Amino acid sequence: MPKQPKPQPRQVQWLDDAIDDDYSAAAHYLSLLDVQKNVDKAVAEMRSAAITEFKAADLLRAAQLIVPKADDRPTREQIKKIKNGEAISPVLLMRASALKKVIIADGFHRVCAAYRIDPDVVLHCKLVGV
Repeated sequence: MPKQPKPQPRQVQWLDDAIDDDYSAAAHYLSLLDVQKNVDKAVAEMRSAAITEFKAADLLRAAQLIVPKADDRPTREQIKKIKNGEAISPVLLMRASALKKVIIADGFHRVCAAYRIDPDVVLHCKLVGV
């Protein structure tokens, strides 16, 4: 019996850039972790950063996060958007080298939704930090 081809990951539709609310949300979250001067610099760098791509599973591992339970409302809402073909914002990331991890400044539920659909789906991201 011939092997069945592996199904291709669902394609996610992406906006060309994150929306202003996403940058504001990233700043708000990062302000819990660092002083405002550093947060402002990181968000400014995110705004001008190029889009990079990472698999959902890799991103979650690098951020040392787990996907919430299936009944998580924000994740379900993002799954619905993806399945309906709506374009979603790129994920905003900050590399925290001292912590040996990546911080998802905005887009955690987008990452989780993509992962629930297919762990190998490629996400559009903006990554800053060294």
